[in-house]
Amino acid sequence: MANHHSAPIDQTLRLFPPRPDTSPPRRPYAPGLDGLRALAVTSVVLYHVNPAWLPGGFLGVDVFFVLSGYLITDLLLAEHHRGGRIDLRGFWVRRARRLLPALALVLLTATCAATVLHPHRLATAAGDLFSAATFTNNWWQIATDASYFAHFGPPPLFQHLWTLSLEEQFYLLWPLALLVLLRAVPRKGARVALVLAAALASGTAMALLYAPGTDASRVYFGTDTHTFPLLAGAALALLRPTAGLLPGKLLRTVRPLDLAGAAGLAALVAVALTASQSADALYPGGFTVAALASAATVLATVQPLGLLGPALGAPWLRWIGKRSYGIYLWHLPAIALATPDGATPADVPLNALAAAVASVGLAALSYRLVEEPIRRHGFRTATYRLRRALATGTTARRTGAVLWTRAVAGTAVAAVVVAGCGVATAPKDGNSGADQVKEGQRALEDGSPAAAAGKVTAIGDSVMVAAAPALKQKFPGIAIDAKVSRQLSAASKEIDAIKQKGPLGDAVVIGLGTNGVGGAKDLQSAIDAIGSDKRIVLVTVHAPKQGWQDKVNQAVKDVAAKNSSHVAVADWDQAISGHTDLLASDGIHPGPGGGKIYAHTVAEALAKLKGSR
Repeated sequence: MANHHSAPIDQTLRLFPPRPDTSPPRRPYAPGLDGLRALAVTSVVLYHVNPAWLPGGFLGVDVFFVLSGYLITDLLLAEHHRGGRIDLRGFWVRRARRLLPALALVLLTATCAATVLHPHRLATAAGDLFSAATFTNNWWQIATDASYFAHFGPPPLFQHLWTLSLEEQFYLLWPLALLVLLRAVPRKGARVALVLAAALASGTAMALLYAPGTDASRVYFGTDTHTFPLLAGAALALLRPTAGLLPGKLLRTVRPLDLAGAAGLAALVAVALTASQSADALYPGGFTVAALASAATVLATVQPLGLLGPALGAPWLRWIGKRSYGIYLWHLPAIALATPDGATPADVPLNALAAAVASVGLAALSYRLVEEPIRRHGFRTATYRLRRALATGTTARRTGAVLWTRAVAGTAVAAVVVAGCGVATAPKDGNSGADQVKEGQRALEDGSPAAAAGKVTAIGDSVMVAAAPALKQKFPGIAIDAKVSRQLSAASKEIDAIKQKGPLGDAVVIGLGTNGVGGAKDLQSAIDAIGSDKRIVLVTVHAPKQGWQDKVNQAVKDVAAKNSSHVAVADWDQAISGHTDLLASDGIHPGPGGGKIYAHTVAEALAKLKGSR
């Protein structure tokens, strides 16, 4: 059979001569790094199944960032050391081979599955898919005010792809910057210092742009504010490239590095178990700890005579680590599709765990059948083989392979058609919490920054944002200052900030607590900041599946009773409990009908305080 087809293959090779070798330069394989990848992806998956199980599991992403910064920089340095140049085109081709096939498969499969199972969740699919395909997903999520840390319903299908976008932006720009660095700065110490300075600038940007008590997604998603773990890994590679890790020279430093790596790994475990997404110290302190701990672990793991590398290089960890990219891509769409409307993955842990396990199987299939073949042979060879299998006739020995290839191709075409129809026919105005919040944000864009004389000032979170159209209709001239994921703990600071811009209205409405951070002390501080000459309404929260609902609502009632002369309760929780069909699919944010109930409940509470000063 080989001779039968040798002529066409020879002709093809003459027509399309092989491109120059784009394989990466050889360097020592450190199996422990695959084990570290396995631990990182496991922490992220557990966080997405239930944040309470591993509160700081999202920091596994930063482990990936440090690993990527180190390995990519080390690869580029090895190539430069070998030939005095860096083949940028070859580097970018290798990155495309590594990342694009699995990404395209996940985008297509998940969109197709959502079209069949949950078509209403594709309301933003066009923007999500475009931003994922162009590696701008992190900025797309910033532009659309998406929240990574709000957990009120099924997670968005592709929200996790922000990390891939940030890494791809790094892969595009960093090789160019590294070339300049290698040519313009001769001393290694100066190069490391400059990269660390850039990392410090990124961490400083995170600290400056982070507003305590508000949603941190902007600084979490931003390339400008979250590049420092990648740069930390790059600085480590400049300082200790694997080409210089010779066993004879490093024998005396192996044990101290093992201790540093063990300490780094212990620190990563500690922050994964204890870090809180709402802790102000996390931005950037916690992320900096994670980056430094990751760097220490990486450095110890790549040592030829170290102990940590073999420990992390256990076969089962290596198996997961080699497929960690696919597991990361598949797990969130699988979990999202397995989560019913109105629930979070934590509400249906068996569904979420089953989906997470399924994502491992899907990643294994993708790794074997899609990623590795294209990674080894390239896009052109894979395309040629597919075209040849589809176009040529069959023989007795090739019938099975040809039929299998044609079946796969036909399935792919059908999936493209189904996914395309799903995106094209997706409702433009869905009923998710995000959809209702976006409607509210449109209404707020037309609002005035300060309350009209004698009117109402309202301070709230995303629930108030969703209710904004109804509030503006009920209270003409109302000034609404509401933001997604705003915390109750920030109430007094927000009030002080508003007072600096202009006077408060005669009545002030506080609708905070949906995100669970804060209590009676924060409410009392807010009331004191407003003053006893204002009528104040405290709105209860409706989040029946969140453990903090009753605690927050009791605090609202206790503080209102303590200040009953000028404070009343608008019991939103009780008012909406019999009308949950008027809420968004997440069961938290009001739709248009729910917004009217919200506004009416506030009006009733204000009426009780009429004339109170």
